[in-house]
Amino acid sequence: MTKVIRNGTVVTADRTWKADVLMQHGKIVAIGSNLHGDHEFDATGCYVMPGGIDPHTHLEMPFMGTYSADDFESGTRAALSGGTTMVVDFCLPAPQQSLLEALQMWDNKTSKASCDYSFHMAITWWGKQVFDEMAQIVDRGITSFKHFMAYKGALMVDDDEMYASFQRCADLGALPLVHAENGDVVAALSQKLLAAGNNGHEGHAYSRPPEVEGEATNRAIMIADMAGVPLYVVHVSCEQSH
Repeated sequence: MTKVIRNGTVVTADRTWKADVLMQHGKIVAIGSNLHGDHEFDATGCYVMPGGIDPHTHLEMPFMGTYSADDFESGTRAALSGGTTMVVDFCLPAPQQSLLEALQMWDNKTSKASCDYSFHMAITWWGKQVFDEMAQIVDRGITSFKHFMAYKGALMVDDDEMYASFQRCADLGALPLVHAENGDVVAALSQKLLAAGNNGHEGHAYSRPPEVEGEATNRAIMIADMAGVPLYVVHVSCEQSH
């Protein structure tokens, strides 16, 4: 079974031109002129380009007593409508929960997904079980591990746990990720703002000045250097995170 997208403007990494795209068994096999297939689609006036990959989504995410707005059905439909054809979500184990059990829970949620998906695995606690299961997670194709430096009392990991996990990532050839904020300072500033009666949306920004992110980012970089592993700092938002 072959399909052809005809008369579109093809966009690749290095050029843009008018061409047809021939696909067979779900793979692109030719780009050129006057191509034909079993099914043909007219893309006159349209761009034809690779689908986007969103490496950071939180679909149907339980968080501090609530859930994120989108589940895998609505979130992946929204992604496809904007040209994103794959999302990478975060599997978040509960405290003391097996990483493998958490992965199964998240995989069960994806039955409603409309686009391709994968996962990062979060490290939300530390122990021999987590150490051992990280290898099994990598064997299943998940090679990135998220560490929250914020959200004290919920998802936050301490520096010693993060260092141990970073070392394990280095051993496994995996990539550690960090949400970089000084969780202790965020918690203290949040309590101060609430005590002063500031419980509006603006309080979120006031409880997280740029220095909070900058300090945590640089601390995580140094810990990663000591562990001998590359580091992915997600959603960097300020100059102090350099």
